[in-house]
Amino acid sequence: MPSSSILVLELISPPLAHHSSGAGKTSLLYLIIAQAILPGSIFSSIATGGQSAAVILFDPLHHFSVLRLASVILNLLKSRLSAARVTIDESIRAELQEVLERSLLHLHIFRPQSWTSLIVTLRSLSKYLFDHSRHESMHRRIHSIILEDIDAFVGAIRNPPSGSSRGSNPNPLSTASTQLTTQLQRLSILFSCCTILTSHSVSASVFRPALPISWPLGTSVTRLALRRLEVIKFAPAISLEEAEVERQQRWQVVSKGRFECWKVGARVRGEEGFMFKVGLGVEIEKTES
Repeated sequence: MPSSSILVLELISPPLAHHSSGAGKTSLLYLIIAQAILPGSIFSSIATGGQSAAVILFDPLHHFSVLRLASVILNLLKSRLSAARVTIDESIRAELQEVLERSLLHLHIFRPQSWTSLIVTLRSLSKYLFDHSRHESMHRRIHSIILEDIDAFVGAIRNPPSGSSRGSNPNPLSTASTQLTTQLQRLSILFSCCTILTSHSVSASVFRPALPISWPLGTSVTRLALRRLEVIKFAPAISLEEAEVERQQRWQVVSKGRFECWKVGARVRGEEGFMFKVGLGVEIEKTES
């Protein structure tokens, strides 16, 4: 039975002008997708945290790398085997590769190059998903519909090409927002799945996306802000010993690629959030109790 509840997750990073380096949105997506499409266990008894589901991804800027996702998946599986004290030999590696390849069949990537193309694809998505001849995910539930870099379309929506009919529409962004949320609401209810969007914030002080402007009543929206942890400069008049300690700390931040993520609107920053690091894989850091 389709669910009437609509769950939305927005991943927002600072504006490019204020934070030019990657904020970790795509890296976090790799982990989310890995856990969505992986089986719940491997070798009969080793839990992976996977959900045996399918994911729909829209990637207009071609930021998403399937090779990078494969690396994250293999790293996650190897960490589970290591925790279970399983020695990884050639036969195990071959089986992991099979798990990887089977799982990747259930990630469906679309790369629309225009706003019109995105909306048309969303409208026809259910037809695609119900056609068993076009994919192998027919018997899997849809975990999520992910729209990465949704703000990539904002400029073209506000300033359509010459010759196109902007007509009497004084606020094309509002119209586009309604088009988008109408389709996402329909698909979310039909497939009982969540929607995930990533974008840059319109402001450095308030983490808010340019699109969509608003969501229909009854939509449960969780907005997470992300940023890379900055490497602090050496303090003036620092001793040699202190500099060495700081150097080690700085290297840990740089080498791991550490990021923080927190819920927008939390009373205290970090109260509802977490840190994660990006290396060979993507790993949520454990909080100290």
